[in-house]
This record gives sequence, structure tokens and C-alpha cells, in this order.
Amino acid sequence: MQCGNRKTALFIVGLLLLVCAAFPASADAHSLYVQGTRYKVADGKSSPFFFCYGHHIPADDAIRRKKLHVVQVHAPDGTQYDVQLRDEKSLHSYLVEYNQAGTYAITAETTPGFFTKWIDKKGRTRHAIKPMSAVADRASKIVSSTRSSQWTKTYVECEAPSPKFPAFIGLPLELVPTRNPAALKKGDIAEFTVFLKGKPYTGDGFWDATFNGYSTQAEDYYFQRTHVKNGRFQFPVEHTGRWFVRFFLKIPAKQGEQDKYLHKKLTTTLVFEIPNERRKPKVDSH
Repeated sequence: MQCGNRKTALFIVGLLLLVCAAFPASADAHSLYVQGTRYKVADGKSSPFFFCYGHHIPADDAIRRKKLHVVQVHAPDGTQYDVQLRDEKSLHSYLVEYNQAGTYAITAETTPGFFTKWIDKKGRTRHAIKPMSAVADRASKIVSSTRSSQWTKTYVECEAPSPKFPAFIGLPLELVPTRNPAALKKGDIAEFTVFLKGKPYTGDGFWDATFNGYSTQAEDYYFQRTHVKNGRFQFPVEHTGRWFVRFFLKIPAKQGEQDKYLHKKLTTTLVFEIPNERRKPKVDSH
């Protein structure tokens, strides 16, 4: 009898592990970050960028072409162009030719997506990457349903920073640093203002931030999720390296969309790098 009970317990534990594996550690949608392989380049240098998409820093899942609505490179002279994306599922790395001195910005916007959590008519909890209207006939209850849109940005310096740092690019939701992140040193305070539709956002939202190497675990950020009410926040840059900053807000579904989702989630992210001094002397490579 005891052996049977043990087998039953092991079976239940195994089943729970399978369920946990089927769903990410965080029920939130994947977060999108764009980052350069280098953050200071020489004039005439071609250097790639790539994406982090998921819950693990600095790289996680592959991203489908159709999930990326637009990716743009903004040059120091104010010109910009759309990156021609390959029709594939990958980290979507592309070369940028840095041929002007100054600060470049690389930005991306996702195609909006849906995530619905619901209870079926047998009482089982289900998840769907669909609007709630797609499961309404099979659901006894809608637990949550979100329409998610994301924007991401990073800066790369070619030779020297632009005389006027392009803090604000014009994304629908954007993290705007009060000073050039490339000028920050370890121990400085990084400050940000959130812009919504081109204007400072003064409503509720949540931010968090981490640096590359802090943790290998999903959503395990150095600065954990913090509520703000005025669209402004700051934190001390206590470590050199690559920093990942995220802000999101949620608003109720607008009139005419309430059959598709309950809330609209808008997320914006920023990646910047704080360089460190060389720790060991150079050695001859040949």
C-alpha cells in the first residue's frame, strides 16, 4: 500500500513538472529587448544588433518575423531607415553600417498579440495566445485577457556621442533617459521619464531593471518590479556592464474592443551599457 501511495505521489509530481514546463515561469507575455554587440564603434565599422525575446537575460527565445512589425535605425543626422527583415524564426541579427560620427538609435515595435487565461466547462485552467472572443464558446469563465504591444530601443555610439543626445526618438511608448547612458559611470544615478504618444506620461505603471550576469533565472531582476505613479523613476548604476530596463502600463479595453480583451498592456524597454576599465593587461595574441 505504501509502495502504491509512493508511486501515485511520484506520478503527481511528474505531472506537475510537465505542467510547469508547458507554461513559462512568468504568465506575462515575452519581453522584447534590442541590443548591439558593441556599444562604441569606429566610423565605417559594420556591427550587428540582435534581440532578446523572453524572460531570460541576455538572450532567450527565437522571435518570428511576423512578430516584429518594424525595426529601424536612426542615424545621428536625423535620417532613419527600416531594416529589411528575413522571413525566419531567430534572434534576428542584422548588420548596421556606422558611417557617421555620433549617437545612433536602434528601435523596434512588435505586432500586437493576445494572451487569454480561461476556465473551460470542465473546470480546467487553459491558456491561449488568442483574443478571448476565440475561446468564448468553450469557456465557463475568462480569468484574464490582454492585448500586448511592445517597443524597444538601444543607443550605439560611433566615434563620439552626438552634441545633442537623441534621448527621445518618438516611439508610442518610450523610456527617455535624462542624460546619455554612455556618459554614466558606476555609482551614478540613471533617471528616466516615460513618454506616451509623444508626451510625458503621468499615470500608473511598473518598472524593473537588471544587468547582464546578475541571474540566469527567469524574471529574476536586480531591481524588482516597482510601482510608480508619475511616469518617472531612477536607480543607482551599481555595476558596470549591460543594463536592461523595462516599463509597462495597463489600461482597460476601449469601447468596441471589450469582446476581444479586458486590458491593453503597453511595454517599453531600453538597453544600455556602462563600460568598465580593463581588468587585466593585454597579452599578445600571436
